[in-house]
Amino acid sequence: MKSLTDKQRHLWEYILTSYEDYGQFPSYDDMQQEFGYSSSNSIYQHLQGLTKKNYLTKHGRGRYDIHPTKRNELSGFYPGIPVKGRIAAGAMHEAISENLGHLPVEIHPEKSDHYFALIVDGESMIDADIRDGDYIIIDPREPKDGEIGAIRYRGETTLKTIRIKDNGITLQPENPSYEPIDITPDEWEEIMVYGTYVGKAWKNGDDWGVIFRSG
Repeated sequence: MKSLTDKQRHLWEYILTSYEDYGQFPSYDDMQQEFGYSSSNSIYQHLQGLTKKNYLTKHGRGRYDIHPTKRNELSGFYPGIPVKGRIAAGAMHEAISENLGHLPVEIHPEKSDHYFALIVDGESMIDADIRDGDYIIIDPREPKDGEIGAIRYRGETTLKTIRIKDNGITLQPENPSYEPIDITPDEWEEIMVYGTYVGKAWKNGDDWGVIFRSG
């Protein structure tokens, strides 16, 4: 801790306590109230300092997380499920490439810590109880017939039920307002599989949980 100023060290200890007690990064309001600052600018400056010294990592505007090299300082902390971007459930769009932090939920058994989350854009899977804005959990394995896959096709992503046929596969929406996408064997090289939908995360007040898909 010698590389930190006293104020940075106090903020760092407060952040660790917040993770250990609540499983999440404290809000600007919480930090400002804890240290008696009249504005959030001072908090921002200290967070920037912690980021430059590799105590924190920054994700987008105003979002921070514990730097991977510092997570050993957390007592029994599980970082949660990484949110790797957004995926279309409707018209296809660009590939998954964002880093949107973590969902503060833990999946058991421990071997499942390779799962990741995506945010759904669109309503093509509503009959599978997957709606716009949902956080879905993906297992990075190839989907079987009848399972829901996160697919990249022709450089764009989509979330659809996989139907395997003798003459190819169909990306089947679960909403009659959308058309299926048929892919022939000669187009298979254009497909990249991100993984298989296994459940979704939901929030109730300040708490998060995961509902797994049955079957």
